[in-house]
Amino acid sequence: MTFQAKAVILDMDGTMLNQTNQVSDTLADIIKTIRRNRRLVFIATGRTLKEVKDPLPADLEVDGIVCANGMVVYINGKQIVKHSLDDNLVKELVSKAREEKMYYEVHPIEGSGSALMKDKGYFTAEIAEPMPASVKEDEWLSRKAAIKEDIEWTDNLPVADAAKIYFFSRDKKRMTIWKQTLDELKQKHDFSAFASSDHNVEVMEKNVSKATGVQYLLEHYSLTNDEIMMIGDSENDLPLMKIAGYAVAMKNAADIVKQQVDEITTYSHKEDGLYKFLSEKFAE
Repeated sequence: MTFQAKAVILDMDGTMLNQTNQVSDTLADIIKTIRRNRRLVFIATGRTLKEVKDPLPADLEVDGIVCANGMVVYINGKQIVKHSLDDNLVKELVSKAREEKMYYEVHPIEGSGSALMKDKGYFTAEIAEPMPASVKEDEWLSRKAAIKEDIEWTDNLPVADAAKIYFFSRDKKRMTIWKQTLDELKQKHDFSAFASSDHNVEVMEKNVSKATGVQYLLEHYSLTNDEIMMIGDSENDLPLMKIAGYAVAMKNAADIVKQQVDEITTYSHKEDGLYKFLSEKFAE
């Protein structure tokens, strides 16, 4: 490999995780090998810390984690950066979502996402079988798991210290309209919105992204952008891919992502593609 990365940055959904939202044993082993060979491994994801930890093997360690698309950053388990959404913004977006019967999850800096118990009925309708063909299998399984066991259903939605709001719709056209609604609301409130599929969008603080979060890790480890490799699959990876010395898209990545990278993996996340790519590039 001509590019000698000092740090490898990995997305989770559609990249590290397979179609059942698991990290394969082979991938865990190659990540351990990379770190033993004195290269750093970071995770940069839209997930919160709890959502990161749930699918990771207990013995798999990384050198830094960027959560909620840059809203929170951890090094060796210590939180070094924290942003949170304005309480009034959270209230207004949830209220608007409820008017439209749009699936939402309000995620705190740490812990599980929350939703109002009175909305559980229409949330459940969003994941009624059959699964729409355009929905990714891993996202479908995540939503089923969320409704069944991950969401904290409450009568009084906590809005303080929210890292992100996640929205989902089984209907791609309906989600497109919701994204347009969010764009209109940006005229009133400052926030950013990123999607990782045609069926979701996540709201974070303005000018925050995976790229801004990773900058804190680079500063801590005295690295430059030119020394990092980023591997991902979705629109929310693009800000980080644009600043990375070498950007790699998974075979299953969105076309808009594949058009802006240095390399595309031979195999998809369903085929243990990240392991095969890392093994070829970094196994020693």
